[in-house]
Amino acid sequence: MSKRYDIVLLDADETVYDFLLAEKTAVSRTLAEFGVDPTDETVALYSAINLRCWKALERGELSRERLKSHRFRLLFKQIGAAEVDFNAVNDSYLKNLAECGFMLPGATEFVKKLHEEYDVKIYLATNGLTVPQTGRYVRSGIDRYVDGIYISEQIGASKPDKAYFDYIFSDLGVTDKSRVIILGDSLTSDMQGGRNAGVATCRYLRGAEPDGNPLCDYEIQTYDEFFAILESENPVTV
Repeated sequence: MSKRYDIVLLDADETVYDFLLAEKTAVSRTLAEFGVDPTDETVALYSAINLRCWKALERGELSRERLKSHRFRLLFKQIGAAEVDFNAVNDSYLKNLAECGFMLPGATEFVKKLHEEYDVKIYLATNGLTVPQTGRYVRSGIDRYVDGIYISEQIGASKPDKAYFDYIFSDLGVTDKSRVIILGDSLTSDMQGGRNAGVATCRYLRGAEPDGNPLCDYEIQTYDEFFAILESENPVTV
């Protein structure tokens, strides 16, 4: 089969993993362990705080190490909960999250087909932390179809930083970046990261309407649309 790309850098959370379900499950278990009632409102507040912290990390405003405990410190302060060992809270949360290898509907079938029917290498490219991402990688079963995983905590750089992608290219011996495409859901980490790295970008919209964002070479609403992108010999010029 003629194909447009040889390497697919596949974002993990909310591209193939159901991170929202995993986060809700893990943070609920963790809060209960530390005597906090995991109401829907408290869990939603954590999710909002966590997202802000990760966006600050992407912008270089917050270190990865500080993020781990800082998000829980902010949460406990906002809900008026008693001070605890926030490093211990984070450790518990990461352990719980590692056990939540939930996949989005159709994601496993998509990655399996990509692996079995298309002559491409597939690598997870994630800004997540090592403990939960390695745990979920195995528990989800996706490791059977993926050639490897690149975790920002292990690399020491995060998407969209060019250094994150340079590490991957060096490790894989990539010499022709026109044969690489990143598939992800985030404009700020995946699409901007692809632009910074000089590779093609494809945004997974999960049914939402495409908006023609200039960071995206392609926008897909369903996984099946990605196969049509691969089935051509002519890559886009980035």
